Amino acid sequence: MNPLLVLLFLLWSGFALAAAPASLPDELAEEAGMLGSILSGGRAVFYPESASYLPLSSLSGPGYSNGVAVLMTLGGWGGGATNNQYLALYAINDSIAGVSPVKTYRLLSVRHVGGKGDRLFTGVRETGKGLVLSGFSYAAEDPLCCPAKPLEVTFTFGERGELLPAASPTQPWQTANPMRPARSRLSPPPVADRS
Repeated sequence: MNPLLVLLFLLWSGFALAAAPASLPDELAEEAGMLGSILSGGRAVFYPESASYLPLSSLSGPGYSNGVAVLMTLGGWGGGATNNQYLALYAINDSIAGVSPVKTYRLLSVRHVGGKGDRLFTGVRETGKGLVLSGFSYAAEDPLCCPAKPLEVTFTFGERGELLPAASPTQPWQTANPMRPARSRLSPPPVADRS
């Protein structure tokens, strides 16, 4: 068997989280599966066996005092071999006035964070005010299967639990995809050279 294929399979199926890696609990797997169905538009498959979650203690807001981050993959878009990674934040609903919530998890935010030809994240850890994703991006000589340039991307939690990219000297981009340059909403669209 091709060792590169084995490496690719191990990278995509074994997400290593800073806390102990954990497969999704049944109710969270169901929620992530529904999110995957919405994100895929019926054109891709959610892979629950490759999804991992990290309990969060620094996430709180109205009706919840903690939450979980889920790093998940959708693949097979249009029957092909393309895949995308998403980071989703779920609140864990609190009981209110002694009444248990109907559902344990509530989706707060989801972001497209990587995928084939873009970047691959293999870990997530909690910081005081957000999350740091660690993984790999593509160097010029890297084959499509195997990004090898180490990468860390930081997200902060917004006031309503939304994931916001945090710019830093090592990650000056402001979009989910650093391969696409950010453009101000006020700047005019690029004009084709007509000469």
